[in-house]
Amino acid sequence: MSTHPRYKRRNYFINKEFQGRTIFHYFILATLGSILFMAVFSFFSSNTLSITYDNYQLQLGVTPGILFQKILSTQWVFIVLGGMVVVFVTLILTHRVAGPFFRFEKTLDTMIEKDLSDTIVLRKKDEGKHLAEKINTFTRMLENDLGHIDARNENIAACAKNLEKILHTPDPDMVKALAMLDEILHSQKNIAQTVRAYNCSAAKE
Repeated sequence: MSTHPRYKRRNYFINKEFQGRTIFHYFILATLGSILFMAVFSFFSSNTLSITYDNYQLQLGVTPGILFQKILSTQWVFIVLGGMVVVFVTLILTHRVAGPFFRFEKTLDTMIEKDLSDTIVLRKKDEGKHLAEKINTFTRMLENDLGHIDARNENIAACAKNLEKILHTPDPDMVKALAMLDEILHSQKNIAQTVRAYNCSAAKE
């Protein structure tokens, strides 16, 4: 059995709607840029003449007109090659954005389901690394605070159980009972401090 890792094909279309829309917009922008360049060049060369040699014939004409004819004759080359370049470059760029967005959504979905075990790991050239670090930091902080609350809650439960045993004895030891009560109040105070550290909208109502 081979020990080599199985090759995993990279999926460049992670968010087809977003990437397709961006590729289309970039293609339109490139086309408009080319048209604008031709218009500006034609404006500044409108008073010049050019001589061309085509099919063994010399042609003399206004520079914009001659250039426009050449551009039209090679327009399909621009559409095919230029379009392929725009699609490829835009696909690579959007992949570095769509990939992190996909990871953010998946991680936030797990957080909504009250699962804090997921960690956002991005590729070297992906965008959004600072946002990923902030989300991971918040997740770990929330996980730590919830663990602190859970530990204090278990301590309260244990103290309450011991307090119940003390109070149900024929001759309750009030010193131990008060000690258990102090421990419960101390744990409750720690829980309250942890919860109040968060600025929640519900607390303002």
